[in-house]
Amino acid sequence: MTAAAGRSRAAWIVLGLLTAVQVGIGTWRAAVMFQQGLAAGVRPVGPSAGLGADLLLCGLLALAAWWWLPARGHRSAAAWALRFLTLTWVVALVDYGWALATGRLAPAVTWVALGVAFIAGVWVRRTGPSPSEDRTTATEPAVSRSVHPALWLALAFFLAEVPHLVFPYHYTDAVEIWACRAFKFAERGALSGIFDCLDPARPPLHSVILWMGVGDPTFQGRLLPLLLFGAFVLLFYYLLRRVAPALAPWGLVWLLVTDHVLKGQITAYAGVPVMLAIAVAIVVATDDGALIPTRALALTIGAVAGAAVALIRRDGLPEFVVAMGVLIWLASPPQRRDWRLWAPLAGAAVGYLSWTLRPAAVHAPALFAPTLAAQSEAAVSALRAMARLAYGVQGQVFSHYGYGAFAWSWLIVVIWVARRGGGGGVGGEGEATRAALARRFGLAGLAGWVATYAAYAALTFLGQPHMSTLFIIHTGFGRHLVHFYPFCLLHAVASAERLLERTAV
Repeated sequence: MTAAAGRSRAAWIVLGLLTAVQVGIGTWRAAVMFQQGLAAGVRPVGPSAGLGADLLLCGLLALAAWWWLPARGHRSAAAWALRFLTLTWVVALVDYGWALATGRLAPAVTWVALGVAFIAGVWVRRTGPSPSEDRTTATEPAVSRSVHPALWLALAFFLAEVPHLVFPYHYTDAVEIWACRAFKFAERGALSGIFDCLDPARPPLHSVILWMGVGDPTFQGRLLPLLLFGAFVLLFYYLLRRVAPALAPWGLVWLLVTDHVLKGQITAYAGVPVMLAIAVAIVVATDDGALIPTRALALTIGAVAGAAVALIRRDGLPEFVVAMGVLIWLASPPQRRDWRLWAPLAGAAVGYLSWTLRPAAVHAPALFAPTLAAQSEAAVSALRAMARLAYGVQGQVFSHYGYGAFAWSWLIVVIWVARRGGGGGVGGEGEATRAALARRFGLAGLAGWVATYAAYAALTFLGQPHMSTLFIIHTGFGRHLVHFYPFCLLHAVASAERLLERTAV
């Protein structure tokens, strides 16, 4: 056996062992959830009218997304995924707006909004570029007709999320906040259901999405968030092929293999849903016309994604603003005058104001932070609070489940690439373009993480010392890392590919 063959075989052995460990963890978690469900008396999924309605809703949203694809030009899976995400948020925003205006939630509004979406699709399909103006042939990453083996591995890890559809929620705060609201919305028929659950000050859009299919607690309501994440996977693969075409399949595996970080959050907690909204906003800001052929549609999608960010998790808004600011700063002067860069920020502002200025009937009399502050320990010195914050943050970044291996590997690879020469490249202009885009993604993701750290530090000094406690760091900052993990991962995969190209030379 040659040395090269030995190294290749060793790599596959390591990959196989890691895969077996992840599959084992997923199987163990599914078994534990099944036991918990039986102990709680939760019945298994069975045929029902509510289940049929939920499947119909998801199917119509998928069909509407296909209907919104341009009649002329390229029609990719990523373009469909982008429209599926957008249309879901549009329908949820219509339900949310109706509830604010009338004081009640009406399931019929969901179906009316879907009908209007199909009608609007007639116009959207006709506003695509003419064949002479279509640029997607040059800008769309090349797709091989053969299926890379790593893509089958990625599919297996995505399917590992399915048990979370049929078993009880794993996270306590998901039960007390997001899922609780969905059930209370159904009981009360109004947004006032937030008062029956923990932290009524949080925006309700994710719970509205759960409410759109809340009939069966073992399945409905969580199917749509899982499908939204699946659409994001297609979109993320498109971004990977833009910055690292050779390693794109493995980058997709690395996203989905972060089992400990993502599992459960996808279908229950609001961390992954806001990650999807942030991703779409950044995709719109960096799109070159391959996914969104018209300016008006790009502005619409960007504004919808920005509003979704503000209305899914308001505490993720500051880091989103900082990340968008970095994208604007890195853009060229002509790009900065493009409203596609600013539409997500405008949408976020409107969404934020809609909840801040909500009617008194759904205005929480007491906020979440003072309640936690009253339960926290006695005040500590500023120096001790900052030391505790730094200790907790480094633990989340460098050792928290799947982030530990990723963060250290990212640092090592980036330093290695820099030492071997960061400029130019063996791929010429094409590689330089990919590297520049990856750099924008990486800096935006890193800026989001730094902004989160700065927000926790500022809140500590503004009279909320509990923000530096390890409990808050573990439950708050740790979950905020999810929001920008994909963009840090894009830069990491692109750096790895550049390193491999230089090593080959």
